[in-house]
This record gives sequence, structure tokens and C-alpha cells, in this order.
Amino acid sequence: MQKSEKQQGNKATIFLGIAVLIELAFLSFTVFQGSGKNIILYMSVYAFTFILFMIAYFIIRNRTIKFGNKIILKASKAFNTEPVLFVIIFFALLYRITLIPAEPSTSDDVYRYIWEGKILANGFNPFEKAPDDPELNFLHSDNLPGKVTFPSMTSIYPTVAQAVFLFNYLVSGESDWGMKLIYLLCEFITFVFLIKIFELRKQNRNLVILYAWLPLPIMEYFINSHIDAVGIMFFIVFIFLILSGKYIQAAFTFALTVITKLIPVIIAPLLIKKLGWKKSFYFSAVFLITAAVLLYPIIPETRAINESFFTYLQNWSFNGSVYSLLNGIFRNGYLAREISSVLFVITLGIISIKYSDFLKAAYSVFIAFTVFAATLYPWYLGYLAALNPFFGFYSVLSLFFTINLTNLSPLADVWTEYTWVYIVEYVPFYFLLSIELMFLIQKRKTIGKK
Repeated sequence: MQKSEKQQGNKATIFLGIAVLIELAFLSFTVFQGSGKNIILYMSVYAFTFILFMIAYFIIRNRTIKFGNKIILKASKAFNTEPVLFVIIFFALLYRITLIPAEPSTSDDVYRYIWEGKILANGFNPFEKAPDDPELNFLHSDNLPGKVTFPSMTSIYPTVAQAVFLFNYLVSGESDWGMKLIYLLCEFITFVFLIKIFELRKQNRNLVILYAWLPLPIMEYFINSHIDAVGIMFFIVFIFLILSGKYIQAAFTFALTVITKLIPVIIAPLLIKKLGWKKSFYFSAVFLITAAVLLYPIIPETRAINESFFTYLQNWSFNGSVYSLLNGIFRNGYLAREISSVLFVITLGIISIKYSDFLKAAYSVFIAFTVFAATLYPWYLGYLAALNPFFGFYSVLSLFFTINLTNLSPLADVWTEYTWVYIVEYVPFYFLLSIELMFLIQKRKTIGKK
């Protein structure tokens, strides 16, 4: 056997070994979690699997891996074959299936999902009836709505999300496995369309590992059951369609992603330059008609549909970097939120005017959202995680790793945010991001001189 073939064989063995170790870690969480939350186990499994995930990524990227001066894995021929892609997708699905029996650990959002599915099934509108509404007392059980946070607030989740909640309650009652089955299908479709986008861009398809094996979506969607998995699926389909020039179909899927969760609407300004004014008009028409048709059934009669949503926007804050810095300087959360919003809008405007690559622009907008958001829970990074495989910023990967530390907040007697967590999270992120941006600027200048 030639030396290069032996190196490839060693890589394959190590890669499969890593895949199995990650699976064992997720299996251990499901087995040893016990009843109720186990945040320390969650954080430990997250950190362990993330390190293994990064090693697997370096193998895919054909990087030499060192520990001190010792070479653990030497770069050789590109590890880019069809069987490797199959292994990535197979294990990505296996990890998610393994965690379906797991209970929510670091977030209680799923209990609201289940509750809203339950009252929908009983003919009530979650945008009109808050969980603590006396009219719903006959639906109370041992867990619900007792485990629903902020029970005086009506829903902030749009129609597609509500359809998922209803389906879950109809098939699994006050459990969440019905939801996770939908997530599993959505994640598979996400993988398929990520691969299609790689093919469009003539990139290494195996880089799908950057999303498929990333612990953040795996654990947030299949332990904590966050609805983002559905929105991300529609979002990635939309990206593929818009890059393929199918703007009418793209408008429909963009409506579906926004009517699942509103976050992706932030890239809407990019579409004017991408489509031009005429196509933008048709795109907007399809989007607005689809959104109106989907939203109409849940419009409440007795209160504004956006009442709880604006309460959330005006009052919530957690783990925001620029926002927290401004709030620390001015001691005024409202002012900090306003300045952060203005800075985000300015950044969005610059990107919308200056960009030449739509996908890169969308990625930049989500990085800007990450920088200026007043509230940044780990699962809010899901859309950025789905775009990161095409660019692989180490700054973004560092944040995916360190944001795990925010799970320490609920461990205290009272919800607590720690200054040292902000430092560990954001110093590496901004340091690496500044280097990556300077490299891109320098690269653009070099290309411009040729």
C-alpha cells in the first residue's frame, strides 16, 4: 500500500471513530439525563462533542492537526469522496434520532409550544388566550400550563409554527416527540438543499458537516425542541431557489420561513438588488399574499396580534454584546436598544447596497444581527449556523462553542448573567472576526489590482 493510501485509510478510521464517539456522547445524555433538567451534563456533552466535531471538520478541510509540537493528523490528499458524504449525513440523522427521547434541559420554550398546540386542538386561539386565562382552566394538567414561562403573555409564534405545535399535540399529546419527528424531516431536507447549494457554488459538499454535526442545532432542536429547525429548512430552500433564479418559488418559501419565525425577515432588503425592481415587485406580491393567507386564521378579535411580540422586543435582553456594552455605559436599556438597532440598520443598509454575492451578504447580515442583537440565546444562532458551512469563519465557530457558557445563567438561584462569560464569548469572537474581515478586505484589494 502506498503512503498516501495509508494516510487516507488512517483518516477514514479516525473520522469514523470520531463519529462513533459523538454518538456515544449523545446516547449518554439520553440515558443519564434522568428526569427533569441536567444542565451540567448538557454543557459537558456540548463541549465534548464540539471538540470532536472540530477535529472531524479539520479532517474534511484536510488540515494538519497538532497537539503542542506533536502532529496528530497530517494533511494528505483531500478527504472528499462520496462515501464520506454518506457517513456525514447518516451520523447527522443518527445523532438527532438518538436525542428524540431526551427531555428539555436548558430552555422551557417547548412547554409553551405544547400548550399552544393543546389549546388549538380545543378550538382556542393562542394569540387571543394567554396560558393563565381562566377560561382555559379546564385544560390544565400536572405540567401545563404550570411549566409555561410568562403565562400572562399570548403567543409570539406565527402560523407555520402553530401548525407544528398542533400536529405535535395531536400525535404525541403533552410530549414533544411528534415535534421532533417533524424536525428530523426538516433537518434532512436542510442537508439536501445545503448540498445542492454547494454544488451550485462548486464547493466541497462534505463541508455540510459544519451544520450537520454542529452540536448547537442538534442539541437545541432535539433536546430543547426549538422550532427554528422548521424555519431553517424553509430558509435554506429559499436560498437555493433565489440562487437558482426561481424567484416566485423563492417568495413562497421566504413567506413560509418568516411565518415560522420572524428572524429571517432581516435579509429582505438584500432582495431589491438581487432581483431588481420589477422582479422585487412580483416577489413582494407573492410573499405578502402568502403571508396574509397564512396569518388570517390566527388574527385575534379582542387584542392586537403583535402585542406580546412588541413586549418581547421592548423588554427582553440576554447575552447581547454591543447592547450590553452600551447599557453598561449609559445605564439605560432603552437607549442601548435604540443605538444597537440604529447601528444594525446602518450596517444592513451598507451590506444591501455594496454586496456582490447574495449568499455572502445574507451571511454578513446574520453576523450583524449577532453583533447588535439585545437578546442572543444559543438557538438564535441557528440561521447563521446553516450559512456558515459556505464560509467557515473561525470567529463564528468560536461563538458557537463559547455560547454554551450562557447555560450557566439558570443555574444560579436567580437568573444571572456573568461578566466573565461575556469576556470568554466575545473577546475571541471579535478578535477572530476582525482578522477575517481584514483578510477579506486585503484579498479584495489584491484582486482589484490584477
